[in-house]
Amino acid sequence: MPERDELFRKFGPILLEAVILVILEEANRIRNKLGMPNLTKQDVLDELNNHLSELEPYDWMEQEY
Repeated sequence: MPERDELFRKFGPILLEAVILVILEEANRIRNKLGMPNLTKQDVLDELNNHLSELEPYDWMEQEY
């Protein structure tokens, strides 16, 4: 099984984008059923940006290649 660093280094950007889009679609389905407005991709990106300051970087992010 690949290590966390290896997995995200290899697939990180596109994997994360796909996961975010799936979650956004499902959240909007639920929100529609509750009569709430849809979230936009920009709403999600803004929230992600707000939370990024709380996370520790991976070791490989600080290495120069």
